Amino acid sequence: MQKKEGKPKINRILNLYERLNKGEVVDKEKLAIHNEVDEKTIQRDLNDLNNYYLQSDPKASRAVIYNRKLKGYQMINKAGFKFADKDIFALSKIILESRAFSKQEMDRILDILNSQCDDNDQISKIIRNERFNYTPPKHGKNIIDFMWEISVSIEEKKLVQVKYERQDKQVKEYKLKPLGLVFSEYYFYLVGEIVGKEKNHPVVFRVDRFVKYDSTEEKFSMPHKDRFEEGEFHKKIQFMYTGELIKIQFKFWGDSLEAILDRLPTSKIIRYDEKDNRPIIEAEVYGEGVKRWILSQKEFLEVLRPEAYRQEIKETIEKMRKLYR
Repeated sequence: MQKKEGKPKINRILNLYERLNKGEVVDKEKLAIHNEVDEKTIQRDLNDLNNYYLQSDPKASRAVIYNRKLKGYQMINKAGFKFADKDIFALSKIILESRAFSKQEMDRILDILNSQCDDNDQISKIIRNERFNYTPPKHGKNIIDFMWEISVSIEEKKLVQVKYERQDKQVKEYKLKPLGLVFSEYYFYLVGEIVGKEKNHPVVFRVDRFVKYDSTEEKFSMPHKDRFEEGEFHKKIQFMYTGELIKIQFKFWGDSLEAILDRLPTSKIIRYDEKDNRPIIEAEVYGEGVKRWILSQKEFLEVLRPEAYRQEIKETIEKMRKLYR
């Protein structure tokens, strides 16, 4: 009797890959019946998938194994590849709250996350209202592909030639050393140094404002001690304004001391005032950005040091006061 050929191998493998990727437990006997082949053929398909995982991921974090308790085959990930539904819910909430992406990109990200859920109907219902009322940033641009392009130029340490539209609508040309990509308050920013500038410190550029961004073949080097670290930079900057890196001391007596310490990750309580027992906090920050934050604390914060910065705050407050005469 002629052996039945069954469904094509490519169809079997893709179907198997998709089901395992979703976290399903598959039964070899049922798969054989469904695909009109014998169980040995299904076993070869499983072996082929395992070989593929091994070749595509040398660390072998993914593998198809037999689960005796569930009586079927499943894909495991030693690095914790699969998110639980509650993880996907938390990620979806964070991404929606960020308001970082266009409606098109936000929908794509949420659809991808939702497709990984065991119960995607439930997640869809929970975030439906927030998703419907999502307000994208005013620039309306798709930026994910461009961010990837920027990250490649950073990784390869290639100088870039750019045209950048400033807030006043003027378009300026620069040659930059791209150092890092950070996110803050709805926007992604490139942190870089302007080539040829005498006093060079990191300059912040909003990603959506680039008119042109061309990587050159010219490389730049950065001593290890001077390398840019996104995490450290984020600890010291507020509202993406740089300025001079300074160490400040201030007294605080507002509602939440914990919120202050979270807002300024480099901050620490160094002592308590002897007269009023209010905490005195020290933080290393970029002066221009943190000034805006300090002024937002109204009468519940006093800058103590350095004296020149304290004077700068006083002058700003005086200018504000004159507006309300």
